[in-house]
Amino acid sequence: MQSIPARWALLTFMCLTGAMDLLPATTASANEKDLKKYGPIPWQGSLKTAMKIAAREKKPIFVDFWAEWCGPCKVMLAHTYTDKAVVARSKGFVPVLINAEEQPEVLKKLGLEGVPVVLFLDAKGKILLQSTGYESPKTFLVLMKQAAKKFK
Repeated sequence: MQSIPARWALLTFMCLTGAMDLLPATTASANEKDLKKYGPIPWQGSLKTAMKIAAREKKPIFVDFWAEWCGPCKVMLAHTYTDKAVVARSKGFVPVLINAEEQPEVLKKLGLEGVPVVLFLDAKGKILLQSTGYESPKTFLVLMKQAAKKFK
């Protein structure tokens, strides 16, 4: 398993060298209609697309890696990401939802193991903050605040 600095270096390298182009732009469940079923947050299904939006809108990104079989992931989708304060705060980010079962190569390339994992990134892919495991709405709001502060 890679250390967090090694993962940052890998993600930054991928962004700077164009290796992010190797990541899939979309998946079968990553279209807008399918992502709407995961609550009021306007999820993107592609990290590549999110990076373009983040650069244009000058916003940080948060990427949630999840899976259908993951209990904590489902709780976050049902409770954390439907919390009114989290939804409101998410407007300052470009949110991305990636199903680890459908895009396992993304987790592998980033050196991530297991779900849920949330990465907060800048528009170039630099990791600002990482969270592993379930996060309650209250804790997630703190993480969002920390990530936004690191972004500035």
